[in-house]
Amino acid sequence: VATVDREIMRDPEREVGYGITDSWDEIVETLQGAPVSTDTELGGYVREFETRVRQDTYEIYMRLDDEQTERKLLAGQLNMLFKDRRAHAYTR
Repeated sequence: VATVDREIMRDPEREVGYGITDSWDEIVETLQGAPVSTDTELGGYVREFETRVRQDTYEIYMRLDDEQTERKLLAGQLNMLFKDRRAHAYTR
């Protein structure tokens, strides 16, 4: 690894091998050709993102609440079965 690092430092433009590519250049080239967003567009994206996060969070909490409610119901039924088991043991 140290040898590869030294080779990269000496000639950063040279490909070292192993399929390693510098994707940063590709990202910069892509962004340079991208249209510039206005503050209004950016604000719209932020509001949309915030709405999605809020909805997803609400859905997650609802699912957790449903699961906890179901666990409580199952625990109550299990307790009733144990109590009934004791009652049935005395009637035999």
